[in-house]
Amino acid sequence: MTAVIDLSLLDGSSVHIGAGLPGFPGAHRFRLMPWGDEAGPFSLLVSLDDEDLVFVVSTPDVFFPDYLPEIDGSTAQRLGILSPADAAVYVIVTPGPTPSESTANLLGPLIVSRRTRLAAQVVLESTRWEMRTPLVSTRRIYE
Repeated sequence: MTAVIDLSLLDGSSVHIGAGLPGFPGAHRFRLMPWGDEAGPFSLLVSLDDEDLVFVVSTPDVFFPDYLPEIDGSTAQRLGILSPADAAVYVIVTPGPTPSESTANLLGPLIVSRRTRLAAQVVLESTRWEMRTPLVSTRRIYE
């Protein structure tokens, strides 16, 4: 399945992260903006509370097609997510000097309600996901 950036979330409206992000408790209002090629997988999460605070984010299915984080019921209720279709999932990307050194935080995805525009970074209970997962595999596959 090919990921499609949710353009409805990139329309310039703000997204509200009530609890803030770990390490940035004063930043609550953000805007998702396209970054790079319009069809590309990356967006910017730009703080409206701190002009110097910007994160690179991506929809995870581009790099991790089997990534399906489970969100607990209280988080879904708090964000106003009534069905899986209401939720947009992003992962925070840490760009490296080379693509093979760039990582994604799969342990703490950003969940955004398409309906309410409320969001939260959740820490998954699964030990399957890591905080610094390489975006590009360095392994070569030989036939």
